[in-house]
Amino acid sequence: MSNINLLPWREAAKERQKQNFFILIGVSCAIATAGVFIVNQYFNHQISAQNQRNQFLQHEIAILDTEIGQINEIKAQKQSLVNRMKLIDTLQQSRNVSVRLFNDLPVIVSNGVYLQSMNFDQLQIDVVGKAEAYNRVASTMRLIDKSGWLGQTTINSIFANDTAAMKLSEFSMRFNVLNNNKSNPAPKKQ
Repeated sequence: MSNINLLPWREAAKERQKQNFFILIGVSCAIATAGVFIVNQYFNHQISAQNQRNQFLQHEIAILDTEIGQINEIKAQKQSLVNRMKLIDTLQQSRNVSVRLFNDLPVIVSNGVYLQSMNFDQLQIDVVGKAEAYNRVASTMRLIDKSGWLGQTTINSIFANDTAAMKLSEFSMRFNVLNNNKSNPAPKKQ
């Protein structure tokens, strides 16, 4: 009987295992809590960094929107200036049309054609007159078309007037100013 151990070693071993188990659970919980905390801090940092980037982008977008608005205003001003320049250019080119027309009229109008009235409507000229013969009107039309700056001649009406002492045909014609450059001289009368 000398080999019998009466100490409660089984209960002590059980108690040690229980303590080791609770220590292991505590350490595991601490590690898990630390892991969750670290992951939470990492994601919070990522969210904060992304919010800063978004805020920076929104600020830059607002700046670009104001610049786009300024560019649109500048484009509108540019278009307004271009329109004014075109108007000034058109006025500059058309300001001497009547003077040039009256200077070239003796060359353009054939002998035997008598003009009664002229009407200017922008670059369109309406003429009413009388002619001794139809071929005189045709000759005047050819001279207008050959002038280089007048053209698109059309006869609106031509008819014989028997009431006058002289037999003159009345006519109405229209032609346009095509090119108002001084480089085109008036044609020679035929």
